[in-house]
Amino acid sequence: MSLVRIGILVALVVAVLPADKEQQSRLYDRAANAVHWTATFCDRNGETCVQAATLWSAFVTKAQFGAQMAYELAVKYTGDGQQQDFLSPADANTREGTLTPQDLQPRWRGATGA
Repeated sequence: MSLVRIGILVALVVAVLPADKEQQSRLYDRAANAVHWTATFCDRNGETCVQAATLWSAFVTKAQFGAQMAYELAVKYTGDGQQQDFLSPADANTREGTLTPQDLQPRWRGATGA
């Protein structure tokens, strides 16, 4: 995010904050209660947090495996001549460099010396 966007976002947040001391106090109390309620969620819902931790651990393990596999495949098949491993056996037997010098001459230029 660019500095201009961050500046605009900060200006918008400051613009919507209340100016009255009583409203500021109420907003502060509500924000403090919301932070406290969020921070103590696992104290109130222990089993939910245990299940979430188990699911998160499995997710992280799968994500690490996927990233490692993608990296290893990218390294393995993006080297010198390694792309041929993707060819089928029929493609691997085809010859390269079968064009003649006449085949390489563009037809759209017309005759030479004209």
